[in-house]
Amino acid sequence: LMASEIRGSDNFDSSEAGKVLQVVSYLTATQGSQTVSTVDAVVNGMSKTITPIGANSKFLVTVRWIGEVSNTWDVLFNIQMNGTRVNINGQGRGYGLTVPVISYYASADNNSTPEAMNMTTLVTSSSVVGTPITFSLVTDTINTATMWSNRCFTLSTTNYEKGTSEIIITEIGA
Repeated sequence: LMASEIRGSDNFDSSEAGKVLQVVSYLTATQGSQTVSTVDAVVNGMSKTITPIGANSKFLVTVRWIGEVSNTWDVLFNIQMNGTRVNINGQGRGYGLTVPVISYYASADNNSTPEAMNMTTLVTSSSVVGTPITFSLVTDTINTATMWSNRCFTLSTTNYEKGTSEIIITEIGA
């Protein structure tokens, strides 16, 4: 990937302009269920490691998820960098799940309409050239819930909507 200029957009102001150093992504259509609870759980393998080629780079992390949540509780999402949650668009969310500061969630409805979640955040890091950084999509809920990634429920198991989930990491140098 050739370096190109990034200018002001919805995600950046002009003081955050820089050069795109590299882009890595992970796209999955693998359908699978998992049990989520109050502890951060990585969603359906939604992790990607990037090895910085610049020092003190910024990382634009975009995550798109599609699926379904069973039971009666909502599932909340966040992004981790090396196992620690990062702020989303200058906000953050702790474990007070009943009143989250940020509401990236999938609502439990057990029907044939897929639920989707999209979020983007800019992470400023004291990155070191050649030292890998892993970004992951994580989720939790106030109780235990079953979550399906890349498919939704229907009355018939042979006829349901499918989708793909993706994590994209863009390294931006000064």
